[in-house]
Amino acid sequence: MKNKKPLVAALCTLLLFTSCGTLFTPTRQQIAFTGLPATKIYDNGKKLGEISEDGITTIKIKKKLNDKQLLAKKEGYKNSIITLDAVLNPVSIVNLTNVFAWAIDLATGKCCRWDNEIVEIEMEKVNE
Repeated sequence: MKNKKPLVAALCTLLLFTSCGTLFTPTRQQIAFTGLPATKIYDNGKKLGEISEDGITTIKIKKKLNDKQLLAKKEGYKNSIITLDAVLNPVSIVNLTNVFAWAIDLATGKCCRWDNEIVEIEMEKVNE
């Protein structure tokens, strides 16, 4: 009979270091932003994207455990704060009582997802 220890060790490692959120969902989630063309969207000073002439753009944003605030800027308009709400990713519930799987999903941020997949950006004109 062949030595089965490497196979058992590999299987145990696979079970301990994988979880449902990690297996079935990506790290980033695609969010659609609608608003005035040429509105730029920033995250901590880094430009993520710009709304095109058709009034929409999609940006992949890394998932986090807590809400995220973005900033929308357009010349001639006041800056607008956009909040992405983090909610529980239903796929993570499949982890059930597996503490290791929950820990992995929490560490990678995949136990949550962004609730608002389409965000309408409203800008207020600057009075000159």
